Amino acid sequence: MRILVAAEGGRAASRRLLPAAAALALRGHQVLWLGPGAPRETLEDLQPMAPRDLWSWSADVVVSDAASPLGPALKGWQARALCQVLALEHESVTRWTWLERFMWSSLHPQGLVDPEEASRFQERPSGLEFEHLALWSDELPAESPDAAHGDTEILERACERALARHRSRAARPAVFLDRDGTLVREVGYLSDPADLEILRGVPHALRQLQAAGLALVVISNQSGVGRGLFSIARVHDAMARLRRQLRAEGVEVDGIYFCPHRPDAGCACRKPGSLLLERAGEDLGLALRHSYMVGDKRLDVETGHRVGAQGILVRTGYGRDEEHRAGEPIEKPDAVCDDLTAASEWILAHGASP
Repeated sequence: MRILVAAEGGRAASRRLLPAAAALALRGHQVLWLGPGAPRETLEDLQPMAPRDLWSWSADVVVSDAASPLGPALKGWQARALCQVLALEHESVTRWTWLERFMWSSLHPQGLVDPEEASRFQERPSGLEFEHLALWSDELPAESPDAAHGDTEILERACERALARHRSRAARPAVFLDRDGTLVREVGYLSDPADLEILRGVPHALRQLQAAGLALVVISNQSGVGRGLFSIARVHDAMARLRRQLRAEGVEVDGIYFCPHRPDAGCACRKPGSLLLERAGEDLGLALRHSYMVGDKRLDVETGHRVGAQGILVRTGYGRDEEHRAGEPIEKPDAVCDDLTAASEWILAHGASP
């Protein structure tokens, strides 16, 4: 995503939003920063800007800690943003004028609320619809940009959700993509982002799918975190590198979801559990039963089947061994393809459309 941060600073809401907004750059999003509060350290993908530069840049989402939506919406219009995500304080919202309420709805809005203020918004929503509100995490605000902080996750999902719902009121199909062995070269436990290497043909295949109107969502098991082999921050670093490399090839993924738990943790988010697909479906407005799950393991196929999607096995990564793996019960793929290019051709030939 291309994110414009219209910062004001000095508010209680600023303590949560500004570090989280800066941390989106650590997750590989393009962030332009207008106003105070930019992090002192140099972050790749974060660029300070002056107001005069707004007309020369195109944003997907404007993010702001401002008390009023007037300023963020005007800046968003200048930067051709589609949506806005604001950190809300109940006292300020109750004082909004009719013009401010109009500006709130002028760009598809999402508001983020401190958990301590949740009851106030429930008792007196002041005209805001609950479907446009979400809570910050229960963690203390980050002292500096942290890609692994709960607030960063919530802000990223709020931006993705606003953008997805602006683009389409109707649920659309998606292609859920395993990462290692499907999008990038399989290296075992990928602990060093420098080892991430996109497989040949992947960008072209993704461009084809995206051009057909399909959402692209990465779904990955990262049990190396739970095993203590590397930190969750390293996963975010690798996913950011994936975003940047795909963006350089003209591809912007709609979302990235991963499970950090050990296989024996009993969680619902580790594939073949379907929780991550269900979360993505809710966040991004996806038609799961008209979607596809592509991966190099039988568990990827099973994950797709659990939500009613079709499962495609690719022969890259562990795929060739998985294709011939014996044993019962074993999940049968809807298709077996040499690589993601062949898988994308199969999907498009079978009439996938939004």
